[in-house]
Order: sequence, then C-alpha cells, then structure tokens
Amino acid sequence: MRSPIVIGLRHPLNVLMLALAVLAGLLAAWWLFFVGLVLWLLMVMAVSRDPSLQISHRMQSRTPLAQRFQHYFDRIERAQVSVFNSLASAPSQTRRALEPVQEELAALTGQVHALCQRMTALENYRIVSESTSNLQSDLIKIEDVLAKAGDPLVRQEYEESRQVLLERIAKLKIVSSELERVEAQLLGLATEMDGLVTEVLRLQAAGAEEAARKAPALVERLHTEAEELQEFERQVVAI
Repeated sequence: MRSPIVIGLRHPLNVLMLALAVLAGLLAAWWLFFVGLVLWLLMVMAVSRDPSLQISHRMQSRTPLAQRFQHYFDRIERAQVSVFNSLASAPSQTRRALEPVQEELAALTGQVHALCQRMTALENYRIVSESTSNLQSDLIKIEDVLAKAGDPLVRQEYEESRQVLLERIAKLKIVSSELERVEAQLLGLATEMDGLVTEVLRLQAAGAEEAARKAPALVERLHTEAEELQEFERQVVAI
C-alpha cells in the first residue's frame, strides 16, 4: 500500500521533471536545476494532495474490524465515497457549497472506525471466551458437587470457584449487552448515512443556490451525530 506522497514521487511526469531539472543544471545553467527542483516539488505535492488519492489511502490503511461491525462500517464508508464521487462531478459552485458536508462526513466515518476498532477487541474476547469454555456447564457441575459435599474445606473451595464463575458469567453478559448496543447504534447510523447520500444527490440536482441554503443543516446534522456517538462511546467505556 503506497502513500500519496510515494505515488507523487513515482509519478512518471514528476520523475521526468526531476530528470530534466538535473540535465538542465548540468548542460545549461546551474540555477536551472534549483528552478526545476522547485517545480518538481510543486508537482509532487499536487499529486500527493489529490483528494481521490487521499481518501483511497485512508480506506486502505484502515485495519479490518470484527465481522459483526464490518458490515455496518462498510455501509457508512460507502456513503462517504458516494458523496465524494458525486461531488467530484458536480458544478464547481455546487461542489463548494457541499464541501463542508463532505468534510464532516469524512470526520464522522473516521470516528466510527475508531469506535468499531475498540469494540473489535471486546468482540474477539467474547468469541474466544464463549468458544473455549462452557461456563454454564461448569457452574452446574460445581453446584452438583456442593449439594453432595460434606467436608467444609471442600465446600469452601468449590464455593470460591462458583463465585469466580458467577463473576465471569456476569462480565460476559455485560460485554454482550454493550456489544449489542454498539451494533444497534451502528445500524441506526448506517441507515442515517444512506438517507444523507440521497439528500446530497437531491441538492446536487437542485443547483448551487439550493445546495448553499440547505448545506448548513446537513453539516449540523452530521455534527450532532458525531457528538451523540462520542457521548455513546463515553457511556460504553464507563460501564
């Protein structure tokens, strides 16, 4: 996976420009090399700052998520790409009017990925815990032994084991509950973003004036979604 700056450095026209700068400095006048070098740097920066390269690199750089969350995040990311592609072909005035929407959506997408990434560790813990142990079965066995045990020391040992199991079962229930809340939050957000794409396409078709008039409301809507997601994340982490 190559970064935009590497792509800019390896772009054929930029490589050619650098070669011409060196040749001009060697064969014509030394100061032409520095002029060519400045032009080469400007060309590299122009390529590396291409928005399509930037968004593509961010998408490729994102770490995979738990399957449980990946589907929802993919929907949100597709919404971001759809808005980006739509505005890329829009008239310049309409594109400028809706650029704040695109920027706010990009920030929200990154925020969602960060949340999903943190929750992926929790989901992996849940999967491993449930697949490598049978806590309910172990609890039943311990309770059977306790019902028959007469030795106080034996009963004490099994009571301690039973308490540990109960605490672990309770923790897993809390984890499962919080993961379900995250999944529900992502579902609602993905549905909201699908609707946002439709709204952006409608404004693009309506023209620059309508887009400029309605864009602030969309930006505020996305900002509110980001704040609510941040508050939700604080609640999840606090539990």
